[in-house]
Amino acid sequence: MHLLWSNLARKLYLWVLLFIVFFSLMNWVVMPWYVNDGGTVTVPNLVGKQAAKAREILDTLGLQFEVGGNKSSKLAPNTVLSQNPEGESVVKHGRRIYFILSGGVEKVTVPNLSGHSQREAQFMLERAGFILGKVTFDSSSNFPQNVVMSQSLPANSLAPTGSAISIVVSAGTPTVGEVSVPTLVGLPLADAQRAILNGGLLLGDITFQPSRRLVPNTVIEQYPRSQEIVPKGTKINLFVSSIENQQEGPEQ
Repeated sequence: MHLLWSNLARKLYLWVLLFIVFFSLMNWVVMPWYVNDGGTVTVPNLVGKQAAKAREILDTLGLQFEVGGNKSSKLAPNTVLSQNPEGESVVKHGRRIYFILSGGVEKVTVPNLSGHSQREAQFMLERAGFILGKVTFDSSSNFPQNVVMSQSLPANSLAPTGSAISIVVSAGTPTVGEVSVPTLVGLPLADAQRAILNGGLLLGDITFQPSRRLVPNTVIEQYPRSQEIVPKGTKINLFVSSIENQQEGPEQ
């Protein structure tokens, strides 16, 4: 018993007591006071909003807007993709909220397709992150048959990944007595007939198809197709829009 109440023991007990009191004060008084000094606020969920709008909302709540980075996205540039702390978190008044913003769709360099075959051009587009758009044919004395002559987006320009790029492919050099079929799709029937005759061709069968989308007597499809090289006098068959079913027109 004498050892338990020696001077050394009493000092040790005193230090233990002081530590317990200090810990209790820090844990139950000082820290809660520090955290709640100035009040707390619930962080709103701002994902999907424009940065300017998100900053405005935070200003009204006494929170600070901070850009934490940018990331490529299909969403419009400066759209909030994520935030830290997340929405519904309770934070101290004046806390910084960090945001990752959309940098828009990633843009990549358009490959030069000129001089390549149609198949090669498609592979080049897919490797670069694009898709092949409309393919049209035109006669040419400068490019061999089935070689790309031009493209809808200039080579080496920047375009959003996933863009469709159309190409014009050489149909070769027409020989004597051959002509290139004109583009008739989208034309009124009367204009298509004139284009056929002016091109040294003949009007073949006309098949009428009901359509709510197109004006009546608009060419929907043609055979042979646009830019094909065919002998003069070839008959061009047309599919034409109508309101009601009509009988096929006779060959002209």
